[in-house]
Amino acid sequence: MSFRMKARSVVAVLFAGALAAGCGASVQGSPLPASGQEGLFDPCKDIPDSVLEEVGLDPATEEVDIAGVEQPGWRICSWTGTWFFVSVLSNRYTQIEVTRNPDYAEFVEMTIGDRTGIRFQRGSDAAADGCYVAFAATQGSVWVNVEAKAGVTHQESACELVADVAEHLDGNLPR
Repeated sequence: MSFRMKARSVVAVLFAGALAAGCGASVQGSPLPASGQEGLFDPCKDIPDSVLEEVGLDPATEEVDIAGVEQPGWRICSWTGTWFFVSVLSNRYTQIEVTRNPDYAEFVEMTIGDRTGIRFQRGSDAAADGCYVAFAATQGSVWVNVEAKAGVTHQESACELVADVAEHLDGNLPR
């Protein structure tokens, strides 16, 4: 065996050993939230399953964040219904900041329960398959979002449904 082959073998063994050593380590404690999540309402923990079921959502379909990846400055939880998805997004943006965001359009002020919300859509959503309601909260705002599933018959518009879902969730959302 040449010197070059021996050196490669030694490097490979050392590298494999370093990888194996790192795999067995455990970390104590709880994971820290992503930057900016501190103090935000946590919809996954604070909305009871019974309330989700009232609006046709399956609590077992709960998805935390976006595909399990924390989003700095946001707490997000989503569930699945028959022809739609619902997400609740907790953040520090005020309602004024929401209306000034060029990504959103079709703003309509509406009263749900005893509070005022702003209904809006993504500006790029020509098919109107999604709709939001944002409520003011001491932390900033909490958004309720309804998205229609692709290829499934819609039983009503996403904007009609988001108002109904927001009304059912309202008692469990921060003010």
